[in-house]
Amino acid sequence: MSHHRYQTRALVLGSTPVGEADRFIDMFTEDLGRVRAIAKSVREERSKLRFSLQDFSVSDVSLVRGREVWRLVGAENRRNIHNEFKNRTEERYTIIRLLSLLKRLLNGEEENKILFRVLSDSLSFLHTNTLNKEELSNFECLIALRVLYNLGYLAKEHTNAHFLETTDISTNLMSHISPIRFDMVKQINISLQESQL
Repeated sequence: MSHHRYQTRALVLGSTPVGEADRFIDMFTEDLGRVRAIAKSVREERSKLRFSLQDFSVSDVSLVRGREVWRLVGAENRRNIHNEFKNRTEERYTIIRLLSLLKRLLNGEEENKILFRVLSDSLSFLHTNTLNKEELSNFECLIALRVLYNLGYLAKEHTNAHFLETTDISTNLMSHISPIRFDMVKQINISLQESQL
């Protein structure tokens, strides 16, 4: 019996070893939402998938839906956060905190192309720009609010909705956040408390 192969871009949120050589890969995908898939023999030295499925990688993946679980049958790495930011510790930790928030809030398989683009664009922006400490705090605050907003944890009438309804990101935008950052942090904390997650 032939199974349909799904091709999509994925952000690897984490992984768990299974048995001697397999690994469960937890991913946020562009077309399928959050997917947990088994990658067979990925921990073996000869595995071609091994480097494309490291935590915090962005890869083009091929998935097949099995009877009980998704199976990862192909992957090609596009970027690796640890490699791209290996000499930029603060930026790397900022990304890891944002991805941890995403992992905490994402539930089942539900396509969210806008949120995927928010994350993809913000990774590209951070990679190509050097931010000072204040700008980096503004960046983290903005992306956290965009994650909450796109997952429905913030009302559409939110006072800062004009910052949240777009995926655009720039150094100019970072400077506009400074005067309202306290309010934005407060809103993040309220939303997280109300979500009870």
